[in-house]
Amino acid sequence: MDGTMTQFDQIETWMTEYMADLLDISTAEVDRTQPFDQLGLDSAASVAFTSDLGRWLNLKLDTSLMVENDTIEAVAAYIRQHFAAPA
Repeated sequence: MDGTMTQFDQIETWMTEYMADLLDISTAEVDRTQPFDQLGLDSAASVAFTSDLGRWLNLKLDTSLMVENDTIEAVAAYIRQHFAAPA
């Protein structure tokens, strides 16, 4: 892991890059605070996104994750809160 980038930052970056690739836009166009449906993500894409994220993190993520946490920032915060290693 890069010493200047936290794991939390890396999760947001991964999701931003994934979303940009999926929507065929630049990463600068992905607003991490905008709800996924407003970014153009449908339910099938949300399930694939959650599955790919879980695989990347080596975590079992519920498919409702992106419904209950509807922005990139919210998903990253949820993961940090629920899966962070104890200090």
